[in-house]
Amino acid sequence: MVDATAELRATSDLLLLDLEALGQLEEQKRSTPHGDEKLVELASRIEEIAQRVLHGSRRQRELTETVTEAAQAGAVAQTGTIDAMRSVSAILSDWREAERVAGQAAPGSSERREAEAMADRFREEYRRAFDAARRAGDR
Repeated sequence: MVDATAELRATSDLLLLDLEALGQLEEQKRSTPHGDEKLVELASRIEEIAQRVLHGSRRQRELTETVTEAAQAGAVAQTGTIDAMRSVSAILSDWREAERVAGQAAPGSSERREAEAMADRFREEYRRAFDAARRAGDR
């Protein structure tokens, strides 16, 4: 059951990142002139991410059904949530990957902006996890 809970958290994290990216791309699309070739590129990127969101939300529903059934059967704590922090090493790995993708993407591209947004989010998650670990050590 730990696998379903961990996958649910990962799916939730990815959905939040994709939704954030969608918002940023939509804002960029709104300010792009009609004749600019980037408009089609932006619309294509938005469509691609929206399809991932749809797939991810379907997967998340399946996982929540599994986790809910397990909680009702007593296999996992009913008071548990998917908001529990991931391991610092997992966060750091994701952060490094996002930085790598951003570094390889073309300057000014939507892919680079999306990867930079993901890196920022992982950096903040890492800071929160590090602070929580430090507070736990101080007790």
